[in-house]
Amino acid sequence: MTSVANLSRCTEALVTRYGNSEYDDELRLAKTSYSDRRGRVFEDDEQWERVTRAFLEWYVVERPWGDTGLAPANLAQRDEEDAAVIPVLRALAASQRCLAEIHAVKKGVMVVLDLVGGAEFLVREERSLIGLEKGDVVEVRLIGFEGAVSLGRTFLFHPAGTAHAITDIIRTMRSQSASRADIIDHMALLRSRSQSYRHVSPVRIYESNGELASA
Repeated sequence: MTSVANLSRCTEALVTRYGNSEYDDELRLAKTSYSDRRGRVFEDDEQWERVTRAFLEWYVVERPWGDTGLAPANLAQRDEEDAAVIPVLRALAASQRCLAEIHAVKKGVMVVLDLVGGAEFLVREERSLIGLEKGDVVEVRLIGFEGAVSLGRTFLFHPAGTAHAITDIIRTMRSQSASRADIIDHMALLRSRSQSYRHVSPVRIYESNGELASA
């Protein structure tokens, strides 16, 4: 089984385990927190399925579970009996969300620039990424595993033509000591607003840092 398949299968197992009806209250709290930070996305949004999958990935990989202070990907390592699964869980737990500009896309590999941190990554990608092109700005999860960098399950696209505005906002937020998560979630909020206010150009919404949509 490929590395990406191992990572995806492990993520799905975590979602199945921690996303069942037994934990409805925890899931409800997580959804509220996620929407508050990133904006509410409705089912008619073209990225509804991607957003839902991204939420579930964040829920099991990144969000502290209850009062444990640890995400499910960390907690699951404690009682995992399959020694081959533990390194996968560790890789997921150590991964990070990234606001990336695509610099190159080739068969089996891509080059992405982390717009928040400034580093460039050569990413192993075994899937066929239809619609992903050079110059796109997307939210992805970078996972270091088996000597390479792989991507998580989902890609959240920002509108075409917004890269310059995104770069300016990142520069401002970094000067204010905003965290990586705050910056990425703020950009997701702008993306959500650009979908809600379709009479306004997405580029204008980003350039105004959401003020046009709030007016």
